[in-house]
Amino acid sequence: MTIWILLLLISGLAFLAVLAFVSFGVKAELRDTLNDLKADVNESEAHQEILDRPVE
Repeated sequence: MTIWILLLLISGLAFLAVLAFVSFGVKAELRDTLNDLKADVNESEAHQEILDRPVE
């Protein structure tokens, strides 16, 4: 019985470790994507005269 409880605890801790690893990876990816979008917006605002011209 103790082996099963120990196995359950180890697998639960492993699951929590994988969950934390994935969530930190997703958070880092979202932060990078947000920074890229901010850079794109800043570049677009710097060149508004190009964006305001009608397409010929």
